[in-house]
This record gives sequence, structure tokens and C-alpha cells, in this order.
Amino acid sequence: MKKLIAGAAAFLLCACTAMNKNTVNYQMGSYNAQKYYVVAGEGMTKEGASANALENMRREMVQQAPAAANQGVVTDLMANAEVEKVWRDADFSGKHFYALAVLPRAKARKVLEPLLDQEDAKLAGLAAQFASPADPLADLTVAFKMEPVVARRAALDEMYQFLDASRQSYRPDQFKPYKDILREKMAAVLVGVEVEGVQSEVMVTYVIDALNKIGLGVVDASDPEKVLLVKITTDVDAYDSQSVQGLVWCSSGASVSLVDASRGVTFSRFNVHERAGTSRMEDSLRKSMQSVGEQASAQISSRLEAYLKTR
Repeated sequence: MKKLIAGAAAFLLCACTAMNKNTVNYQMGSYNAQKYYVVAGEGMTKEGASANALENMRREMVQQAPAAANQGVVTDLMANAEVEKVWRDADFSGKHFYALAVLPRAKARKVLEPLLDQEDAKLAGLAAQFASPADPLADLTVAFKMEPVVARRAALDEMYQFLDASRQSYRPDQFKPYKDILREKMAAVLVGVEVEGVQSEVMVTYVIDALNKIGLGVVDASDPEKVLLVKITTDVDAYDSQSVQGLVWCSSGASVSLVDASRGVTFSRFNVHERAGTSRMEDSLRKSMQSVGEQASAQISSRLEAYLKTR
């Protein structure tokens, strides 16, 4: 308990260097840290100190659980916080007032738990829609609907853990199966990758990384189980700079085709080009191809997702 109180005080004293550390610690120590989330503030007036304490509490919530804050839950939590103590420490500065904003942890749970339960109910309904036996593309449609719900549930849980005295997650055994099945269904959609040309290994690295971030499975282009295929041909053109003596420029490019292997249809084609100039041809080649890889992988990700969501 003392460690929790000391930690909260330490944060606030960093934010408000004018505070009398001993007085603030003493006043905060009168609250049971297992039951209350307490944050201090200071100001030139009672009203200023009170407003500062509430603002410090709001700011700390946003910093500790930014994803949940983006969903507006902080406003509902702050509606349950009150300023319970305001004082002036004459021994430190007769011109400064101090205040404590207090949020009962039980009230925070009453705000968050119904929201978490609501997301769990949505996940249960979506999970029931997966095909039996499994159908990778049909299941992916459900997985795409499930993805933002899992993200919101995780964000709310992050706030729940921050405001829980023991930093415990909310019903983790209930949430974990939904996260697991989402990863499983995404990874079941296998994407073959075929890259030919100069510096092909650079391009392969970028493409595989992009597909892994989406959550799709990656296989060799020859795999008969692949659902989609990414075909890339790279090319380069090195030449001496005509404007800057000593620089060797390299222009790299990639021609990309995205194929629905299950239908035998190419649904997207595009080209990417970039150039770079250094004193060494090898460095110019590497830099230009890395830039091509970044741009191509970003487009592959967005075009694949757009196609799969509307297929």
C-alpha cells in the first residue's frame, strides 16, 4: 500500500514541483490505496488547486491508457471523481493551496465493467458465426468484424488494470479465447509471395513483415493451400549523377500483382519507383530498394485488406 501511495505522490511531485512533498504524502496517506485512486494538485487559489488536481488525474489516465481515452471513457470516469481535501501549507508557502482529487475504485469498476461485458457479448456473437467446418475466406469476413471489437475490449481492459489497485485484468480467461481465435482465423488465410529480380530478398522482407502485421499467414508461392498470391518483379538502373560530381544514383522499381488464387483472378496491379544517390552504387541500390519496399508493402497491405473486406 505504501508503495502505491509513494508512486502516485512521486508522479505528482514531478508534475507540480512547488508542492510540499511531506504534506502531500501525509494527506494522501489518509486514504486506503486499495479503495481509492488519489491524485494531488496545487494552485494559487482553492479553485485553482482543485481544478489542477482533477486535471492531473485526467492527464494520468490518458497517459496510462491512451487507447481507452480515445474512446471517451475518461469523461465517464472523471464524472465520479471529487475533490475532497483542499488546504494551504503555511510552513511552505502561504500563497499556495493544495487539493486531492479522489476516485473510488469501486465506482471506476462500475463504469468499466458493463462496457467490458458488452464487448465480450459482441465477441461471443461473432465467434458463433465462424463456419463449421472452417472456411478461411468466409471466416476472415467475421474476423474483420471481430478485430475492432477485440481492440476496444483490450483498450478498456488497459484502463481497468490501471485503476485496479492490484493491476489485475478483467476476466482474462474469458477474453483470451477470442484473441486466440481471431489470430487463428487471420493466419488461416495463406498468402503466397513470389519475388523476382535484383535485390529480391530486400523486397521479400518488407512484404512478409507487412503481411505478418495484418495477421495473414505467409507461404511459398508454390504452396497449393494459398488463397492469395503476391507477385513482384524488381528492377534497377544505376547511373552517374549529371548534376553532383561523385554521386552514383540508382533508380529502383517494382511491378506488383495481387492475385486471388482461389479464383485465378488478378484483382490489383501497381508500380512503385524510387531513386537514391550516394558515393557508392551499393548504398544507392540499397537505399532506393528499401524505399520501394516500404511503399510497395504499404500498398499491398491496404489493397489486400480492401479486397478481402469486399470480396
